[in-house]
Amino acid sequence: MSTILLLLLAIAPPTALMVLIYWMDRHEPESLKNVIMAMVIGATSTIPALIIQVAFESVSIFTLPGHAGRFYESFFLIAPSEELAKFFFIYLFIRKKPFYNETNDGIVYYGAGALGFALLENIFYVFDNGFSIGVLRAFTSIPIHAFCGIIIGYHAGLARFRYQMKPKRLIFTGLFFAYLTHALFNTLVSSDSLLTLLFVPLVALIYYAIYKVLHKGRQLSIPGDHEAQNGVFSHSHALPVTKYRPEDILTDSDGRKYLVPKKEKWKAWVSRLLLISTGLLWLLVFYGENTPPDEIWELVLGMILLTIIPFMVGLLLEVSYQRRKRRNIYINDIIDNISKVST
Repeated sequence: MSTILLLLLAIAPPTALMVLIYWMDRHEPESLKNVIMAMVIGATSTIPALIIQVAFESVSIFTLPGHAGRFYESFFLIAPSEELAKFFFIYLFIRKKPFYNETNDGIVYYGAGALGFALLENIFYVFDNGFSIGVLRAFTSIPIHAFCGIIIGYHAGLARFRYQMKPKRLIFTGLFFAYLTHALFNTLVSSDSLLTLLFVPLVALIYYAIYKVLHKGRQLSIPGDHEAQNGVFSHSHALPVTKYRPEDILTDSDGRKYLVPKKEKWKAWVSRLLLISTGLLWLLVFYGENTPPDEIWELVLGMILLTIIPFMVGLLLEVSYQRRKRRNIYINDIIDNISKVST
């Protein structure tokens, strides 16, 4: 009986998330057979990822003690091997298939692949560690895997069907977000210190991001994406295959073109979350910490390695947000002037 309960606990969370993704794809739902096949292929991608991890786990930088070793292992071994394996297996599966014909299909199939990977991995974790670990993973690791697949699929769908001018950049962006999320989560949960508590706001942010991306994907799940791919726009809501939509471009009385202001408040939220989190990391580690003098530099080095990437990403996003904010003010002035002239 306990074996059946553990098996259900391992299978139920990724299956439930897959049902959610499938349910959100209601405008042009995919064949259940193809979705299940994507999950099986995603589960198969655990094999090359595991081979890579076993082959390199004895490398000296991955066996360093403390935060440094966990950082290197998460950022340079586990996260890249797993995310690249999931991506390439699903990419090879769907890239020339006729059923892959709209933007949201990327979310469905890459999400299915990630959840297939997570399901197989979860079975081993739950049977090895028991019920409590299974419950914890249901609300943490499984949603992380789902988000990584969803965010890759979202950008892959955009690259293929909507913004074909820079498809490689879009796919790289999706992979980068998945890689960074996965690596940061693994580092936090394996830190064996107060740093572990910071995975809570990270997971909360992931829940919100899953909702937003699935909602956006559902909006994009419309007839006409396959027509947009071929340059045919018979539907008024199909976006042209260019970098910007016509409604995003403003032309003034002298014929000069400007981009209409876009709200990018997500950059502000993400940047400040990353910057505040890195500050809290340093505070939690060093506040009241009685570290021997001969170990303090190792701890400082480990903290620098742990926080440098999220800090730099947060800083870049904040700079980008502030630049966009100032540019929006400038463009708004142009819009106001044009409105005054036209009236």
